[in-house]
Amino acid sequence: MPGFGVRSRLDNSLRPVKGTAVIKTNWAIAVIAIIAAPWASAVTQNEPQKSLAPAPLTRDDVLSVKDGRFYLYGRPFAEISFNKFDLFWELYGELAAGRPLTDDNPMVQAQTRALRDLHKMGFKTIRVFGLPWGPSGPDSYSDPQKRVNLYAAIDKALDLCDRYHIRSVWCLGSDTFTDTKLDRGWKYGEEQLRELMANPNSRGRQLLYRYLDETISRYKNRRTILMWEIANEETLSADIGDKDGIYEGQRMPTLKDVSLFCDGVAKRIKSDDPLRLVNNGGSSMRESQWHLYQRQGWPRDTFEEQFKCVDLLFGHSAVDVFDIHYYPDGKLGYAISGTNGQPAYLNLKGYMTIAKRIGKPLMIGEFGFAPAPKSDEKTWKKNPDYFESYADTAAAKPWIQHALNGVVGAGVQLSYWWTYQSDRPVDQKSTTRFDIDLERNPELLKCFIDANRRLQHKLRTR
Repeated sequence: MPGFGVRSRLDNSLRPVKGTAVIKTNWAIAVIAIIAAPWASAVTQNEPQKSLAPAPLTRDDVLSVKDGRFYLYGRPFAEISFNKFDLFWELYGELAAGRPLTDDNPMVQAQTRALRDLHKMGFKTIRVFGLPWGPSGPDSYSDPQKRVNLYAAIDKALDLCDRYHIRSVWCLGSDTFTDTKLDRGWKYGEEQLRELMANPNSRGRQLLYRYLDETISRYKNRRTILMWEIANEETLSADIGDKDGIYEGQRMPTLKDVSLFCDGVAKRIKSDDPLRLVNNGGSSMRESQWHLYQRQGWPRDTFEEQFKCVDLLFGHSAVDVFDIHYYPDGKLGYAISGTNGQPAYLNLKGYMTIAKRIGKPLMIGEFGFAPAPKSDEKTWKKNPDYFESYADTAAAKPWIQHALNGVVGAGVQLSYWWTYQSDRPVDQKSTTRFDIDLERNPELLKCFIDANRRLQHKLRTR
């Protein structure tokens, strides 16, 4: 999730969305009209209906990998789509507040509208966060009463996805099973992140495995699940902190601990669902990650050192997909050390090279703005051409277009923009990402539709 903190957390007090407003803008109508004909073969013309009881799945029914390429229904698959991270969270919040998930619930209507719009525009997948994180930590799952709401919210979220033929990369939140509480700041108990990741016999790990077994067994026959995701940005926790790897009061894991954790969790997921792919959950490597792992401080890594980090994490792991989050802060990529100590940047083409070397496809779980070509070396906040409001479509469009061109140019098969129809102010006003919504900024959605066509033409998936 946006923000390079130790562990990015969602704001559980997301302000409610107002019903299902009727789209009145000519731009919105134009977007749907433009895409209707090209996508006619893939999009039903009538309102989709809820799926019937799921039948047993085969390998062709789920996303798979062959020769480094994604396949779905036996055909090559590629897409640039969106994080709809709060789909489940918003529904869970309604149940926690005692409001049933009926069709007249404004939050249900808002999430329904988002999925319906994405379907009409031809998008087939999204990325969502699946485990509620709150003041109770993993008690959201271990408490029987809360568990009822948890699964009721997941059921509703997946039913809505089924209705509009949208598949989900489902982030399982596996790194949240610690003794962490929120009480006027984060309080860390006996078992912290290091214990969860380094000790397979820890209480947190055993509770996590119980959660995985129950959740995956419950939903593995739903076509709605595109792939399972272990956690969100768990690699950012590796090897940071002062004495003995303690960061802001919490014991942190090493890169090796994270590697063993991801491998163990991926194997557990596959024991419950042998068909589906597992991705790690994103984030880039810290620019000094190999030096931090070697306890050498914060000098920037070389490209080969960054490769060593990825290879240690996923080169020999049960994880199937190498997933990054790409927010290069207004630069050409992530700053690393080049030849003879000269500055260099690790960009999407560099990540594609690393993915090829470890033999696993690259996915971008989150990405946002890339710098416009004429201002590559300027930071966004200092850039006089930077826009001030998401409503300033003309100013925002070149920045979005440049970011999308980077994905298409590198040939990344699967990417998710941060974010679609978020009500959080940080997503609408932040200088490093951009909220997209058919009602608010329909013209910008045409950039994504066009980028998808170009990507699919380039990779010959259409």
